[in-house]
Amino acid sequence: MATYHLSLKNGKTGTAKQHADYILREGRFSSGKRAEELVYKDANLPHWAMYASAFFAHADKYERANGRAYSEFEIALPNELTHEENKKLVKDFIVAHIGNNKVWAYAIHSKPDAFEDNEEQIHAHIMFCERTVDDGMEKAKSPSKFFKRFNSKNPEKGGYKKDERFTKSRSNAVVCIKQTRQSWEDMINAEYKSRGIDKVVSCKTLKAQRDIAAAAGDNDLADFFDREPQEHLGPALAYKTKKIIEENGYDQENIDNTLDKIYKMSAKAFGVIIDKIQKARKAEELKHKKQIELERKEKEYSEKRLAELTISGEIIRKDFVKLLKSVNNQIKYNESAIIRIEKTITPIEQMPSKVLNIMTSGKFEKLQKEGKAVISLKTRLKEILSLYGPKESMPGNIREEYNEKGRAYRILKADYEKQDAEIRSFISSEAGDKWYKKLIKEMLEQSKDMENQKLNLLKLNSEYQELRNKVIKIGRSINPNLHYRMKEKYCAPSLGSGASAINDANMDIDKLLRNIISAGKENIKCNKMTVSLNSRKSNGWEM
Repeated sequence: MATYHLSLKNGKTGTAKQHADYILREGRFSSGKRAEELVYKDANLPHWAMYASAFFAHADKYERANGRAYSEFEIALPNELTHEENKKLVKDFIVAHIGNNKVWAYAIHSKPDAFEDNEEQIHAHIMFCERTVDDGMEKAKSPSKFFKRFNSKNPEKGGYKKDERFTKSRSNAVVCIKQTRQSWEDMINAEYKSRGIDKVVSCKTLKAQRDIAAAAGDNDLADFFDREPQEHLGPALAYKTKKIIEENGYDQENIDNTLDKIYKMSAKAFGVIIDKIQKARKAEELKHKKQIELERKEKEYSEKRLAELTISGEIIRKDFVKLLKSVNNQIKYNESAIIRIEKTITPIEQMPSKVLNIMTSGKFEKLQKEGKAVISLKTRLKEILSLYGPKESMPGNIREEYNEKGRAYRILKADYEKQDAEIRSFISSEAGDKWYKKLIKEMLEQSKDMENQKLNLLKLNSEYQELRNKVIKIGRSINPNLHYRMKEKYCAPSLGSGASAINDANMDIDKLLRNIISAGKENIKCNKMTVSLNSRKSNGWEM
């Protein structure tokens, strides 16, 4: 059973800055032995406070006399975790129970246990202001307004409203503290479980834990909790007690003499040491009994696990075929995306016409068509003249066609020349020229961007091809007629999604190969695969 501690206290006006300096090891606490105990500190402050002590100095100044300048959680941290892991645990606690809409400052301290040098006493002090900053720290009210009484009718004229969960009434505070203590217990135990640490903490009293163990029929655990809560000696008395132990010994031969000297020095210290000895003895006995029970369960589990950690090669092979289909589908999707991109890229030689068409709202394209029509009519008129000579010598139907096409040619040519002149005039103007160059530049940049996308997709498809070859090679090596023994539970390789899809699939495959211990005998019954890795016609292992 690991150590649990969580307490909440309030600080009166006039004490906040000094306490902030103390926990953060700043000011007169910034050097010496206490400063060495600081592991990490952090704060969430309004824009006008450069550091936490400055904020709490304003709290001392502006909060009402004899009011609360701060509240503080003091929590014991698991010494089985690293400092980085404990930092994350404290941050999670702050998010859950204080929030980033309040001002807070915390410090993690660590020092050797008073009686066990190889044990670390690591804990955190979390100071916070009850006032809820609803408009963000970067826009927080000035110090003189920040701490004013809240004005519900005109919030902009008053200070920030206080979070009264722990202060509104005693009954409400008891409920909220109880919920917070339970939450902290759950957070620590979840960390232990996620990291495979066989320990738990409890926010319940020793009596409550003893009653729960007894009700569950665990008499050994109930006996372990059957003791008085251990008292806290304080730094000075703990130091004197430790010095007596170091000078006189703590082994079986010297323990009586050491305890006698501790008793003469302080009955309280004697009681604490006796409690520690009894707790250690009970813990050792409980550990021994639990170890025996654990070994029995491990034996049963390993026998059961051996049967569970065997899988048919047929299943593995089918999963590799499924993975291959996913890879092939992704390759096809990328290829179609490349084709779509190629269609959207405008060749450089076509850019001027496209830009002019955009600038003239489609008139330039229409003008090009008219120009072709003018040329076509002119060509036909010349052809008629070359075949039939002057109009007077033309047959009637040809003369009629010549006259009709001549009229159409003159009208169309006049319209073309007019439109062409207008467009050229617009393009050659300062505004038109500026717009033209801007559109050309944008089109070049867009084409460059699309080319980059195309290159990225080509590179990605190359990586998918490598993955595909790996899947085929390893998939063919799996014998569907064998059972494979695994180190841990079988997990099928899959492609997944996103930027890490290829990397994740490779990792899945490599993890599976590391997981395989051996292949056993062939199955008694012949496995019938729905797909054959050796057949190129029916399985999809070849494109």
